[in-house]
Amino acid sequence: MSNKCKEAESPVVFLKDESARQRWELFHRAIAHAKQSNVAALDETDSDAGDPQSGGPVLSIVR
Repeated sequence: MSNKCKEAESPVVFLKDESARQRWELFHRAIAHAKQSNVAALDETDSDAGDPQSGGPVLSIVR
């Protein structure tokens, strides 16, 4: 194969790699957000545990 063919494919490969990197970054950010949300919900549940007035639904997380 000639080098021209490899050079012509290189921008496409770069775009695919960049797209994959962005998807992974978004995935990891979503996981971090979900973990933070779960921790906040657990903290909120713990702080409301002694309050008999809280009649809202209780979030239980199974680990």
